[in-house]
Formats: sequence, C-alpha cells, structure tokens
Amino acid sequence: MKILNYKNLKKIVLIFFIIISLLIIYFVYLNIFDQNKLKTYINKYLWPYTPLKVQAIIKITYSDKFFKQFQNDYNVKFIPETQSIKVNFNRYKLDFLTSTEGIYNKNTQRKSFFIELLDERVLIIDIKGNIFQINKIENLESDIKKNNFKKISINIKPYQILDSFISDNKIYLSYASYKDKCFKFQIDEAIIDEKFLNFKEFFKSEECLKSMIQGGRIQKYSHNNQNGILFTVGDSSTPDFIGGDAQSEKSIFGKVLFKSLESKDKKEYLIFSKGHRNPQGLLVFKNDKILSTEHGPRGGDEINRIFFKGNYGWPISSYGQSYFDKNLKYKKNHSENGFIEPVFSFIPSIGISEIIYLPENFSESWQDNFLLTSLNGKSVYRIKFSKDLKKIIYKEKIFIGDRIRDIKYSNASKLILLALEGEGEIGIIARFSK
Repeated sequence: MKILNYKNLKKIVLIFFIIISLLIIYFVYLNIFDQNKLKTYINKYLWPYTPLKVQAIIKITYSDKFFKQFQNDYNVKFIPETQSIKVNFNRYKLDFLTSTEGIYNKNTQRKSFFIELLDERVLIIDIKGNIFQINKIENLESDIKKNNFKKISINIKPYQILDSFISDNKIYLSYASYKDKCFKFQIDEAIIDEKFLNFKEFFKSEECLKSMIQGGRIQKYSHNNQNGILFTVGDSSTPDFIGGDAQSEKSIFGKVLFKSLESKDKKEYLIFSKGHRNPQGLLVFKNDKILSTEHGPRGGDEINRIFFKGNYGWPISSYGQSYFDKNLKYKKNHSENGFIEPVFSFIPSIGISEIIYLPENFSESWQDNFLLTSLNGKSVYRIKFSKDLKKIIYKEKIFIGDRIRDIKYSNASKLILLALEGEGEIGIIARFSK
C-alpha cells in the first residue's frame, strides 16, 4: 500500500483549493449570490490568502485577457538582453535570513533585508536587525555557498528594520519599536566594528502608531550649512487614508525629515517636506539634489523631486484610487491644488521601492542613468531624467522575477546588488562576459 507523502498531500490540497475558488467565481456569474457582497468577500478574505501560483491559474482560466498579455511582448527584452547591452544575472540564497509575515497579508512569508557596502565588504541586514558580513564582494558566490560569513553582534532588538545606511565610519538603522501595543519610529547609530556594534539613539519619536510604521529610508544631507541625516516616515493612515497626519505640522508621519548631526536632542527634527503617503526610496546625489519614490494607493506610485518646504499632496491629491471606497476621490491635479506634481506616476502601481544613481563606469550605454526597483513589479527600471529632473526622457523595464527591497552598486567590482525578498536571495547584475 502506497503511503500518502507530503508532496502528494500538498498537490491534493492545491487542487481542492483551485476547485473551490473556481466554483465561487462560477456562482458569482450565475447570480446565485449577491455579486457585490461575494466579490467583496473574495477580495478581502479569500484572495489575499490564495497562493500566487493558484492566483495565476485562476486568472488564466477566468479571463483570456490575462492570458493574451503574454502575447504582448513585441520588442521587449529579457535578461541577458537589455535594450542596449547584455548583462549577466545570478541569484544566491541567503539561508541565514529571518522569515517574517507580510504587513497586509499575514499569510505571506518574506525574507526582507538590506544591503550595505563597506570597502570590499558586504553587510546584510535582515528585517529583525541581524547583521551578517561577507568579507569580499569578489568572493560573494563562493562565500555564500560555503557559509563563509560572520554575524556581527548588536546591543538592540528592533521590532522591524526599515533601512540601513553607512556614512563616515558609522552605520545607521531606522526601525520600528513595539511596546504596549504601540509602534514608534527610531534611528540609532554605531561606529563601525567587525565584532560588536554598540548602537546609541540618534532620533526617537514619542508618537504612537497602532499599525506598522513604513518608510524609514536614510540619506546624508547638508541643510543650511549643517551636516545631517535626511529620512522618510510613512503616513499614519489606513491604505485609503483615515486619520492620517501627512498634512500636519505637528506629526512626523507622511514626511521627509532632517536632523542635524550636531543636535544632541534625540527628539529634535525639521520637517523638510510633507504630504507623502509611503516613501520607500530616497536618493541624494550631486550634493543637493533629492529624489524620492513613494507608494500611491491603488495606482499612482510616484517619483518626486524633493524641495525644502514642499507639499506633495497626500491625501488630497493622488493619481491613484481608493482600495475599498468607491466614493473616496482624490484630486487628480497636484499643481492646481497648490501641491508639487510628481516627476512621474506609475499607473498601474509597480510597488515602487529604492532608487540609486548609476556611476558611469558600469556601461557607456547607461550614462546618467538611474536604477529604480519594484516589489510587485518584480523588475528594475533603468531611467534617464532630463537635466532639470522635471521629466523622464525614457525608462526601460528589466524583469527580474522577484520582489526587490533594496539595491546597491559597487564601484570597485562594477556589480549591481539586489535584495530579493521572496526567498531571501541576493541578486547580482554584471556586464556580460563570455
């Protein structure tokens, strides 16, 4: 008698789930149930917990329009081909990463992490604050396969890391702390050490948030001749905006903030700009130019040029739409309502994340280019802006096939490093070599 093993059981459960899902969809169009109520139930309670592979099968079965999109690849390049050059792409699994559940879908498991480069060393910082060092980027592949890395001890226990940043022999961590059912935003700093990082408070807010804090990107910046740190904090609202603080001058939420390195007051900060929803990327380049990437609601992810005292409109203006409330309308023109227009808005959303400036030594064909990453889009976007940063001249989508949380470029090795959070892998893009 053949014993039912785990793989067979998994297949049976998957088939059963597909059949039940298809039956529910079938009943909707037979008008056996109230269509609107059933659709709401499926979207809210069933669909978010459906495995991605099952979602794909249902979509293809349910709508031939979904299937036909795969025929729409005219003149689209796939790695190793890009529009102008060939690249190599490899990915390596990081078994030491911590797995956590998704923010909106608690059934989703991800291995989110951030990448920092220090000389030829690679630091991997996972979402719980575990820090691992790989000694040489050129030996990255072999060191990962041989588990040749070391863990650096730290003196703090963050609830969730939001970003990491290295500058002037210091490492900064932005994170959410959690106590008494309350999330608070904090940034700590430590002098770089290969054995132990003794973090001290740099910035700490007393504002309490009942849901998970987002944003947290960090960059070095000089404002009014004071060297400091520029950082983002997401809005405190629900996805559609109920009770948020993005327009309030009394709150850190929905802002880009500045704090001087000279300030000893851990609570002191300057509101640099406001009206932001969920700024997931931040870049300071050529000393004073600032770009930010920001999640919209349903649709309307933005690239913004950040100016001091700028107001970017959320939650009044957005090119996106409400997730749940059809009666909730955002104004579709920023400038006519006194706000700064985005440089570009992605419709539909791509799950926009980090943005970097790509140095000239990577490729002559990619001069003055920026690389922008995406989560749901699972792609890297190669972008060229106009000199005044007022518009995008072109963009090229380079499909990777995984959610990309972070991106770094190594000048010395001429490698692009990607933090792939689906299975917890580091992706490496290099110039093509035979």
